[in-house]
Amino acid sequence: MIFHAKNLFFLFLCSSLGLGAETLTLKNYLDQVKEKHLGYQATQLVSQGAMERAEEGRLLTSPQLFSNVNYLDDRRPTNNPSFLGNRTVFEKYSVGLMEQTGFGLSAKLSYNITRTELFGVNTTFVPLPQFYDTVPSVELNQSLWRNGFGSETRATQRVAEAQARATSLAESLKAKLILAEAETAYWRLSIARELVDVAKNGVERAKKIQEWSARRASLALADKSDALQSEAGFQAKQLELQMALDEQREATKRFNSLKGEDSEQLSSFLEKVETDTLVNLSAFDKKGKREDVLAADEARKVAQAAAELGREKNAPTVDVFTSYSLNGRDSALSKSISDASRTNQNTLAVGLKVLAPLDLGTVVNNRAGYIKEEKGAELNYQRKLFEEQIEWNELVTRLNENKRRLQMAKEIEKVQKQKLDNERNRLKTGRSVLYQVVLFEQDYANSQVMKLKTELQILALMAQMKTYLPQQESTGEQK
Repeated sequence: MIFHAKNLFFLFLCSSLGLGAETLTLKNYLDQVKEKHLGYQATQLVSQGAMERAEEGRLLTSPQLFSNVNYLDDRRPTNNPSFLGNRTVFEKYSVGLMEQTGFGLSAKLSYNITRTELFGVNTTFVPLPQFYDTVPSVELNQSLWRNGFGSETRATQRVAEAQARATSLAESLKAKLILAEAETAYWRLSIARELVDVAKNGVERAKKIQEWSARRASLALADKSDALQSEAGFQAKQLELQMALDEQREATKRFNSLKGEDSEQLSSFLEKVETDTLVNLSAFDKKGKREDVLAADEARKVAQAAAELGREKNAPTVDVFTSYSLNGRDSALSKSISDASRTNQNTLAVGLKVLAPLDLGTVVNNRAGYIKEEKGAELNYQRKLFEEQIEWNELVTRLNENKRRLQMAKEIEKVQKQKLDNERNRLKTGRSVLYQVVLFEQDYANSQVMKLKTELQILALMAQMKTYLPQQESTGEQK
């Protein structure tokens, strides 16, 4: 696309109209991203929700209230109606507490009241055709092999906790990566705007050379090829400006999309960072492990607990159990309850339960599989640790390299500026020509572009490095 004078005038007019615009700081922009980026809000909610349910496993060993109400009306024929009647109405009401402890003991305390009424019985043989049974009871079951002393219960708790924490950490890292992307987008747009200004000046200078060369060629003071060369240079600068404008448009659109807007326009000014500030910038101190490494650690814990669960669920069941209850029976409910408070009508039961799998080959293979998964999770965690350190060291190295390049670019820009100022002074005294001055202006502009692009690389690296900081330190304005 070829730019004419009216196009350039329009661009400069747009720039001048922005003089009254407010400055949108990086901190304010990141606050807008947090508020309007639906993906960021989703990661925050999922992370917080997962962390809040990390204690879900505790419910396995928490006391539970239970109750039960049954009603039965049985009118089936019986073999001996004199004793069994021809209809039985049965009601049962139960309430109690039960708990699975962390050391393998399950306990159940209940209070049961039943009402039984027999119709059609001979009261000579069944003196109480309608009666109440009141039975307070306690039941205990202690596991000795599978879930021995609560190992399976505790492993189940660890699985639930580690899975929830892994989810929370993964989502927390996603949130930090979104903010890092937003910070990079901020500086990308800020630098893109400066590059557009540099490109505009380049078009102006190329236009001067083109006009100067065309005038000399028309006066036969220069060869036509010089005029054609300057015309090609002018069009090349127009192309550079168009590319800079395209980059600014793309950067603006990405900038707006991260704060929930579909627009290619932005009237606010953005912050600029001084070159000396970036040259003297120090890398952050990495504190602890990043969330992806911590999530791998939680995955390792899940695998360890799952391996223990696998071993436990395929182990033989050997449980010792006992139950003790008091009993009261009477045609009157109050008397039945009163009788149930005495121990002369108690019931005691003690037993042993054994259940063992016979397919030992499958049991052995399952245990071997769980062990391999556990080792794999451990190796994955160790690899994550290694990769994290390598990536961090690479970021620090690249930061230092770019800082050195920025220092060099700064010196080059300084020299080019001095060269340009000197040539302008020579032009004023008639010892140089406009063509030479404009060439030096282009050299100066190229040094500016090189410096700005290096600054953007440093700012993008700093945004990446912030993902290694704790959540509360990973946001905020560029220091």
